[in-house]
Amino acid sequence: MAKNQQAVCSCGAAYDSSGVCTRCGKKRPRSGAYRVLHTVLCVLGALILFFSIGNSAALRHFVSTDALPESLRAARISDAAVPFTGKNVTEYIMSNYVADSNVLQEDVAAAADGLGIPAFLGDKTAAHFALLRGETDTPMQISADEIKAELDRISDSLAATGGIIVDDRDREQIDASLGGTLRTINSLSTAFGSNPAGRAVQRFSVSMWAYAVELILLGLLLWRWIRIRKNSGTDAAGALKGMGLTCLIPSLIGFLPVVFGGVRTWFTRDGIVGLFGVTKVLRAPYWVITITGISFGLMLIEFAAYGRTRAMYKALNPDNQAGENAKIAPAFEMPAVPEADEDLPEAPAEPVQSAEEAPAKFCIHCGKTLKGSAKFCSYCGTSQTVQTDTDWTADLPDFPVEETGSTEEQ
Repeated sequence: MAKNQQAVCSCGAAYDSSGVCTRCGKKRPRSGAYRVLHTVLCVLGALILFFSIGNSAALRHFVSTDALPESLRAARISDAAVPFTGKNVTEYIMSNYVADSNVLQEDVAAAADGLGIPAFLGDKTAAHFALLRGETDTPMQISADEIKAELDRISDSLAATGGIIVDDRDREQIDASLGGTLRTINSLSTAFGSNPAGRAVQRFSVSMWAYAVELILLGLLLWRWIRIRKNSGTDAAGALKGMGLTCLIPSLIGFLPVVFGGVRTWFTRDGIVGLFGVTKVLRAPYWVITITGISFGLMLIEFAAYGRTRAMYKALNPDNQAGENAKIAPAFEMPAVPEADEDLPEAPAEPVQSAEEAPAKFCIHCGKTLKGSAKFCSYCGTSQTVQTDTDWTADLPDFPVEETGSTEEQ
């Protein structure tokens, strides 16, 4: 991608021929198309990594126990809902394949359950989990011939109880609908399970090392996203926000069916047969996976908001250092305390007012006129220290006013 044709740096200086600022040394920012393209690639990479982490978590949960194979073996397919029809398997067979009105729905359900498809899938699942746990080296295989063999095994029962006749057209339909898919599954299982390297890769996907590698790759991808933002002249917080949204949105989308499907199973007793137990086991790890993804996405968005707020504060307070915590500048500064061996400057002496210059005052007890510097009354001996919390004027006696002459003389 070509660099942006910006000729002047943000500091006001020009770029040299290699795209470096001649004053501050910054590189010329990349173009907007560069940022958009590489951001899209980072989003796709993050989605792949999040899917890998979720897949590892789900497989580790299923492999750790035999809950999924056991729930399949105990399931009853006749009660399973057929997607987009509003019917279960029994009702779907009755309306599409049974022409005799005398056939009872209970007989059709018994015939469908007698086929044993869930138990067949449970055995295949248990065989694959045994390979992942290292208990066997035999890869799991599913063929259309095995399904047709099960169908032939109960064909007489289907004809007797449900009036369903299995002919060659049904076998051809099984080959046409399942043959290609099963051949693809078998080829992948053989490729990854028939040699030590392939088995090691499968077992690695459910180990703790898979988590470590996926988290390291996620960290490298985030670092790359940050570098893309910086090279294009934008803030690094946008990479954190983008990674958070990339994790948050798929986690929320996955959380909705987990919640709505889980509410239904809360009101279903565990003893009810059908596929309720299977869906309950399948949904179990995704509670943790989706909630963890939501929490991780929100955390990254919070970090992005914090980084942008801090950058805004630094722009408004350029005197603060980059690594210091945000502080409000003090209103005043304390003077520096000199060292012990330094000579302290002499404080200027306060002017002392002489006794002759001090104004006269009155005794606080007897009211006689005293000098301004007198500390005790020369008449009654009372100390002249004034108590601020005492109203001393209340104790002053009433003194007679000296008359200078009679009224007649005036």
